[in-house]
Order: sequence, then C-alpha cells, then structure tokens
Amino acid sequence: MSTPSYNPWANAARSGYACEGFAARYDVYLPAPPLLDLLGQFIRTLTPALVVDLGSGTALSTAVWAGRARQVIGIEPQAAMRAVAEARYAFPHVAFRDGSAQATGLPAGAADVVTCAQSLHWMEPDSTLAEVARILRPGGVFAAYDYDLPPTVDWAAEQAFTVFMAQMRALRRAHAVPPGIQEWDMAGHLGRLQASGRFRVVPAGG
Repeated sequence: MSTPSYNPWANAARSGYACEGFAARYDVYLPAPPLLDLLGQFIRTLTPALVVDLGSGTALSTAVWAGRARQVIGIEPQAAMRAVAEARYAFPHVAFRDGSAQATGLPAGAADVVTCAQSLHWMEPDSTLAEVARILRPGGVFAAYDYDLPPTVDWAAEQAFTVFMAQMRALRRAHAVPPGIQEWDMAGHLGRLQASGRFRVVPAGG
C-alpha cells in the first residue's frame, strides 16, 4: 500500500486541534519547557541571536525564549493556534509565522537553536530534518522534546481515560477505520535523527 503524500496544513487540520476553543484549552494545560540553560551550554551562549520553534502552537515553547534570545520565531500552520499566541505574547522580538517544519521560509544558517516541543510526531521526518539542518548555523542545536502524561488530575479520571483510549483503538482496528492523520512514533525520533546523517552529534538513547 502506498504512503499518502504529506501536506502539513492538511495534516494539522485533521489533528482536531483546530476545533473551536481547543487552542485556548491547550494553552492552559500544556507544560512549559525547562531546557533553556542546557541549550545555552550547547551553543556556548545564553543569549542566542535567533531561536526558531517549529509547530509552535500557542507558543508556550516559543515565549520562554523571550527573555533570552534577541529574536524568536514560532512556525505554526494552524491559524487558531497562532491567534492565541499573538494575543498572549506581544513582544517586539517574538514573531509567529504561518509555515511548516518543511518550509519555514527562513534563510539558510540563520538559527542558533531550533526547537520542536511535543510536535515532531506530526512532521514528515526526512523533509523536516532537511529543513532544520538548512536553517541551523554551524554549531547550532536542534532540540526535539516531548512529555509523558502522569496522572495529574485524579486516579479515577486517569483510569477512565486509559480505558477509553484502549477501547477507541480496539474499535478502530475492528472496523478498519483509517487514522485520518499522519504521525510518526515518538520512540523512533532519536533513531531517525541518527539515521538522517544531518547532525554532527546526536545523543545516545537512554
């Protein structure tokens, strides 16, 4: 069976993230990232000239750089997500652009840091990593990171959610319901980064 062609805007639309009110709820509950000091060590400066955040969503992973970087750009294909970001984070040196991880529209070698927070699994790997390597300067850093979901509300609600997800997956299999959205497993991110050959150093998996 042939793999369907990848369209990042269509894929984003099928994610359900564009549903009315979703962007505002997403902005409230998504955890903020803690990586700034570590990435600053890798690029040997705590004040990068340009940080690019791919799949920036409502900008929780973009705006954290506002107090560090001289310029920050969030790339996000969903207009509803960008609208929340723009309304909440009005910094003169932070911008949000309609674009994709495969076609950022940024100059080659422009970025000190490229980040991808809880979004790399939505992105076609080969074209994404090619674009990341293109826009990074020599010695720049690409940081893709995800989070797990601990039981943070109530054990009974967490258990009900786990049962619901298992039943949904079983029904999809039983009725041969196509997934409707293209995504790539998070466990394979590191292997794909290593296999791409585009990065000088890729940390070993734990």
